[in-house]
Amino acid sequence: MGQRERFILFLVGVLLGVGLLFGINSRSQPERDRRRQVRDALNLPGMMYDYAATSRGFYGHYVKHESVETRADGSKVRSIVTGGRRRYDAQGRELPEEYLLVRETYAAGVALAEDGPVSDYAFLFADRIVVTLRPGHKAEEVVLPSGEVASSVEGRADQALLRLGRWVAASSGPDWSRLPGLLAQVRAMPAVASADFLIIDWRAESDLIRAESTR
Repeated sequence: MGQRERFILFLVGVLLGVGLLFGINSRSQPERDRRRQVRDALNLPGMMYDYAATSRGFYGHYVKHESVETRADGSKVRSIVTGGRRRYDAQGRELPEEYLLVRETYAAGVALAEDGPVSDYAFLFADRIVVTLRPGHKAEEVVLPSGEVASSVEGRADQALLRLGRWVAASSGPDWSRLPGLLAQVRAMPAVASADFLIIDWRAESDLIRAESTR
């Protein structure tokens, strides 16, 4: 076999290999897209689903702030602020950190400890407040001294979302102990009927993870 024939065979082999890889990638692309959509739909770091499912308390160096409220029935609500999932843009660059507010409820007489048991979990975004507006008022009326202005929620004329980006990014860093006071300040605004931190449906996200793991 001459050099020309060997070159032609080599070229044919390369083209067949490229075609095979293209076919494999084309068939697997929908699967990758689906996995990415599932991943993007999750708001909590993976370990938090484990803690909630096993009724354990969330302790350690990830906790940025902690406070405890004792209710009339003797139960205690432990509120902590911690970081959220790491997120990246289309170029692979890490996006600014999100912050979570975790509320753990302990029954009366149960010690506050990692072993728990925690009787109820609630996960919320510590840096996002959902506002229900009073009739006749608009989202842009909800303004914080740090400069944040609420934005309208698509399809909900009576709701607005207030992101605390500037407050969190303050040069001295956020004072998370002031978070309840900040929420109270928003609730007291004339345009606001009610306000609370944006809730994360962690049970629905857990179901999504389980469904994905069985595929």
